[in-house]
Amino acid sequence: MSQVITGFFNTRREAEMTVERLVQDHGLDRNSVQAMAEGEENSSGTEVSGADAADAAAGEQPEGVRRGRIVVRAEVGDELLEVAMASFRECNATELKAEKG
Repeated sequence: MSQVITGFFNTRREAEMTVERLVQDHGLDRNSVQAMAEGEENSSGTEVSGADAADAAAGEQPEGVRRGRIVVRAEVGDELLEVAMASFRECNATELKAEKG
């Protein structure tokens, strides 16, 4: 049986770290994981991070920031549910939930 885990992230970096952990550390097939903007507009999250931080420090507003959170969805087998949920939590996911797939 599979579960679909959904979590929201304030930065693209947190979302990318979650995807990396799921795929590299837990062996999840990359096609089982989706990362996307929360809404219709392109977004890099609600907080500046990563490569955008230097531009923000210089006073520039990186394009796409504060237009919405990043959503990560992953379909995992029951045997990976707990470790996958832990990866989401460790990367600061909010509104984390798991539903039968």
